[in-house]
Amino acid sequence: MTIQTPSLAPLAVLHEADARMAQALENFFQRSRTTIQETVLARLQEQVAESSLAMGQTCLDWLNAYPESLSTAFADQFRRNLAQPETFSSHRSDPLAGLQLVDDATLTRQLAEEKAAAFMTEILRAEMLLLFGRIQAVQRAALEDPDERHAELYGPLPVVRALSRALDGLGIDRNCGTFLLECVRAPLLDTLQHTYDALNAFLGASDVPGLPAAPARGAPARRSEPDAGREVLAHIRAAAGTAVAQSVQATGLADSLARWAALPAIVPGTHAEAPTLVLRQLQLDAGIAGAPAFDRAVLDAMASLFECILDDPDVSAPFRGEIAQLQIPALQVALASPEFFSNGQHPARRLIDLLGQFSRRFPEGHAAHGAALGQAHDACVALARTPHQPAHAFEETHRALAAWLAGQDAQMRAGLAADIDRLEHLERQALGTRLALENLRDFTERYPAPESVLARLETAWVPYMASLYVAESGEGPEWRAACLTLQNLFLSLQVPGDEATREARLRTIPAINAALRHGLLSQGAEPAQLKDFFSAITATQEVWVRPEPGRREPRIDAFAPRQRSANPHSSARQADAALEQCRRLLEGDWVAFDPPYAGLATARVAWAGTQGHLLLWDSAGRHPLALDRDALATEVRAGRVRIPEQSLTRKALLRLKTQLTAQAT
Repeated sequence: MTIQTPSLAPLAVLHEADARMAQALENFFQRSRTTIQETVLARLQEQVAESSLAMGQTCLDWLNAYPESLSTAFADQFRRNLAQPETFSSHRSDPLAGLQLVDDATLTRQLAEEKAAAFMTEILRAEMLLLFGRIQAVQRAALEDPDERHAELYGPLPVVRALSRALDGLGIDRNCGTFLLECVRAPLLDTLQHTYDALNAFLGASDVPGLPAAPARGAPARRSEPDAGREVLAHIRAAAGTAVAQSVQATGLADSLARWAALPAIVPGTHAEAPTLVLRQLQLDAGIAGAPAFDRAVLDAMASLFECILDDPDVSAPFRGEIAQLQIPALQVALASPEFFSNGQHPARRLIDLLGQFSRRFPEGHAAHGAALGQAHDACVALARTPHQPAHAFEETHRALAAWLAGQDAQMRAGLAADIDRLEHLERQALGTRLALENLRDFTERYPAPESVLARLETAWVPYMASLYVAESGEGPEWRAACLTLQNLFLSLQVPGDEATREARLRTIPAINAALRHGLLSQGAEPAQLKDFFSAITATQEVWVRPEPGRREPRIDAFAPRQRSANPHSSARQADAALEQCRRLLEGDWVAFDPPYAGLATARVAWAGTQGHLLLWDSAGRHPLALDRDALATEVRAGRVRIPEQSLTRKALLRLKTQLTAQAT
């Protein structure tokens, strides 16, 4: 099905974008109710205090009885934010706001808002920046104030605050509202992710000039998660006899670092199979004897860490030698900011991990191996000779190397454009189907209907709505009209409470069925399909609405669709360790097949969709392979696929943690 969307003026495009964003929030609790309920119950299992049980029960009562009210209040607060942003300012927009006294419940709510927004911002940053730029371009074309503020109102923090205000406006207890706010984080992330993607597609297809193009895609930032580094840092502090991180204070250690950093750089291509462990030699330097105990503990941990990294068989010898040049700069960073160990997104750790990607991406024999090795060498030498601001230097070096890698990937992705376009279409189709099924499930729970009607809606109306979602690049006007038709249909299948309601519903039935017929005909429905569809619909409407008694089919209120869509946040999926591993794969990650699968022994993720599709390729980009995460998880369970730890530093810290645990016992 193809919908010819009319060309909209820039101001109309902006208003339509606002409407689509609000529409996503207006359906949030209906679509996500089951997932949120599962999260609430899981939290209650962890917190068995009487107060927690009371809060959880209140949340469940609201979700069961008033999901529509929750969503409506949420969307209304968001619209108010768009209309009057100056009255919807941050609680910290005033520089003196930090001096205001607030009660514990208010402070806890503010912290929950910022924590949820920070979590989502980290993951959605690339989509957000592209969306903000396009919204501003539309504003400029509409001759409106191109202030960044309007675009930023689409961001996670304003959205979270709109939800927070909605909960307060409904009179929900402050602590209970905070508890619910914490439980909606994962489904709200999912909603914003597909909404941002759809809005970017909608804006990109508009006729507005000057829209920013999507940048060359590098590997997305991996979510910050607790890893073994926290326990390693705790061991360092315990070994030093203090829980407070200290900076480099001893002149002996500083002098030693300066001497070692001044050593000549290694020429690329001349690395030994086993690069020199400079940090082990540094430990023998008499100059560190007077260093603080904490600094000596950091040195020992860093020496062990690099020992694990430089012994990693997944890193080729040439790149191992380049990583070895980072020993002194990395030690300087770790001494100045010990969160190097506990923060997976620390600039120094990200650079080391990126060099590990270079090693896998450009093995010896690859056409770009020499160029990649030269880039890594020049970057590492320049960084090793940077005496000041080492953390900033790591960040700049990472940015430069990541940009070079993105350029290489962009060249190779050009050859995969047809495959990626096909998978993106499948992703939009899957998402449209998923959202339509979620609407159908929600209406069934609130307005029970006969199973025969639901079966026909699933096989006929859901595909129609999915095609609308693809054609309109999201929840456009036709999609919203189809949602309204579906809601009116369910209302027409309910037993009326009085004669006036009966007559009102009887008058709506022709318009409802006409809209249904128009939708099915537009996607090429056959006469036999239309006859089967409307025989079930109209018979049920007449039996339930007309006063004459007739055969009433039992109604159900627990719709289980045959076409289950991928939902990465359901508890059943999260319980599957293999599927969870596959869900965490990002562009640039590697998988290993044994035996080879479709001719591939190792493959790199070239493209990863949000609805489960993956496009894999070999290092040269010559053998693309499309898989979905479910199929890949099946191979993992069977032992035919191994997903290695993608981060060199995390893998090394896990080994180091194991060593420290063994020493302690």
